[in-house]
Amino acid sequence: MKQLKEIFGRKTSIWLAIELVLVTCACWWAFDPVIVTSYVTHLPMGCDIDRIVKLEVATSLTNDERFSRDIQNSLYDEEAHLAQRVMEMDEVAVAYRTRATPLGFGQSHRNNFFHHDSDSLLCWLQGFEDRSRMFEAYGIHSLTPEVSTSELTHDCEFEKTLILTRSVAMALFGTIDVAGRRIYSNEVDYNDDGQFEHVRREWLIRAVVEDVRREIFDRDYATMFVLDSGPVSNATIIIRLRDGVDARRFVQEREREMQASLVTEHLYVRSVQTAVEASEQYVDSSWMGRQTHRNLLIAAFFAINLAFGVFGTLLMYTRQRREEAGVRLAFGATRWSVFWGFIREAWLLTTVSVLLGCIIYFQFAASRGLCDDFSALNPAVHYWFDDFGTHFLVVSTIVYLIILCAVLIATAIPAWRICRSEITEALKDE
Repeated sequence: MKQLKEIFGRKTSIWLAIELVLVTCACWWAFDPVIVTSYVTHLPMGCDIDRIVKLEVATSLTNDERFSRDIQNSLYDEEAHLAQRVMEMDEVAVAYRTRATPLGFGQSHRNNFFHHDSDSLLCWLQGFEDRSRMFEAYGIHSLTPEVSTSELTHDCEFEKTLILTRSVAMALFGTIDVAGRRIYSNEVDYNDDGQFEHVRREWLIRAVVEDVRREIFDRDYATMFVLDSGPVSNATIIIRLRDGVDARRFVQEREREMQASLVTEHLYVRSVQTAVEASEQYVDSSWMGRQTHRNLLIAAFFAINLAFGVFGTLLMYTRQRREEAGVRLAFGATRWSVFWGFIREAWLLTTVSVLLGCIIYFQFAASRGLCDDFSALNPAVHYWFDDFGTHFLVVSTIVYLIILCAVLIATAIPAWRICRSEITEALKDE
């Protein structure tokens, strides 16, 4: 307490404390969305993304040509032929032709509320082909002992059978042992008169699989899998590489070869990407990705201002106490004791200032809320930032550590130079 009175007894210390309080509030506002978003984007995807390669297949046909029934059937067979040729490569473990947006590389545009008893959950539907190796290609494992991973896509009925993820099963039933049970959805459809009507649809649960995110900003793991149908004209082949094969090197070595050799009458390979590159590309093009980049730029702006502003103020503040250091050295204090005295005072000043700044920002956070850019709909999924107290404590700690590091570095550099200088030099302005 005595040392705090001594520190804040100096006029320059008070102005420095006010600056640190303002910096704390600004850093809180800037860093909070970056911390939360970065945490979500680095959550496990649930699929073996490091060993997955995305191969986009395109056609040179016009829209009118490719939507005729005969051409669609031909395209379907040609896509299957390309997938089979990819499977013949030595480095490839599984190749899967997907009709929907590839899992993990973008948002599915089909969702619905599903009900069980009084519980309801908004889920995203991911399509798969009948008797395909989709789950093996993505590396998603079955949690239902009666249904192996390789058999998940067998014996499914279109628009009647669902495969749930772990978190969806826990949210609706409280257990993953739900194979054979039923859930319901309310949908809007056309009746015989061409009018809209609400339809209650019943779904049979075939199995439960491990959690998987539909895209990098998905925080709820609220995904369901449903049998898809109908040929497509622009397919994507998902390639899962064998153990030990580097995806980036595979693309570098095989891209030109695949684009040159994987050609049929109507189809060709438009691009070959690793799953990591495709995911990064999706982030750059999505609204949430642009929002994240904006938050990063704001955080970087405040970090640079923190570096220059606080550094400059502390350098001047420490140098102004050059004579004080000289007096202490003249009276027998060691260089290390003087140096650690500067560091200790900087630590106490920063701790008190950041604590005051967090208390001030708490008033704003309590009324306006903390960063919550995600639709938290799945009650079975809970993170540290969902709890206000934990969220505030974690971000406050990170803000404190960032500011403390900047302050200590800005104090240590001039303090060390002062302590190493001769006593006469330190006292020359006295």
